[in-house]
Amino acid sequence: MVATPTCTMAPSTPRKSLRIGVIMEEIQLSDIVGIDIFGNLSHAFYIKAIGLDPSVATYEPQTLDIEWFYIASTLDPTFATPSVHFVPTVTYDTCPRDLDIVIMGGPWPDHRPAPADRFFKEAWASTRVWMTVCTGSMWLASSGVLDGHRCTTNRMTLNHAKAAIPGVDWVDRRWVVDAKPYDGEGEGELWTAGGAGAGIDMIAQYCIKNFGDKFVHAFSLDGLEFRPDAVHGQFYTKPT
Repeated sequence: MVATPTCTMAPSTPRKSLRIGVIMEEIQLSDIVGIDIFGNLSHAFYIKAIGLDPSVATYEPQTLDIEWFYIASTLDPTFATPSVHFVPTVTYDTCPRDLDIVIMGGPWPDHRPAPADRFFKEAWASTRVWMTVCTGSMWLASSGVLDGHRCTTNRMTLNHAKAAIPGVDWVDRRWVVDAKPYDGEGEGELWTAGGAGAGIDMIAQYCIKNFGDKFVHAFSLDGLEFRPDAVHGQFYTKPT
C-alpha cells in the first residue's frame, strides 16, 4: 500500500511591524501630517480599504502592523496649532526608548521641557530612524545629540539655527538624510526636513525607499493625492 503524500503549505511571511513615536506637543499640526502616509500602509487601513476596492487584496502581504505612541509631557489633552488638542498615549518618561521610528514637529524655542530632553538623549541610540520636520531639528539639536550631523530646518529659521547651535552642520535643503548612532541591527538614519510640505515629501520618500514604490503610491500617496516627485525634490529650486 502506497502512502498518500501529505500537502504542506508554506507558512505565510509575517507582516513587518513598526513601533512609531510621534511628538506633537506645542507644534504646528501640519508638521506631522506625513504620519498619515504610514497610516495608509497599515493592515488596519487595508481592512477598511478592501471593502471599497477588493482589487487591493494583492497588497495585503506588504501591509504593516503599526503601533503608535503619541508622546507629550503629560497624558492631559495637549495643545497643537491651530487650537487643536489631542490626547497623548505616553509621556516622555513612560515611552519606550527602543522604537523603530520617532517623528517630531517643531515648537517655538521656549518649549524645551526637561523630560523631553532626557527622552531624546536616552532614545537616540536605541531608536533606528529619527525624523524631524520644521524646527523639530532645532529642538532635537538643543539636547546635543545632533552635534556633528548634517541637518536642515525650516528655511526661515536656518540662519538662527546656525548661530544658536553651531555644532550642527546646517544646510539649505528641503530635507537631508544622515547616518546616526544605533545600538540594534541595521544602520541608524536621521531624516530632517524644512517646512511642513517638505516634511510630507520626506516621509513619502522614506516610505517609497523602504516599502516599495507601487505599494506606497497605490495604498497611500495616490489616495491622499500627495505628489512628492511632481514639483519638488530634495533641493530648493530658488536660492534664499
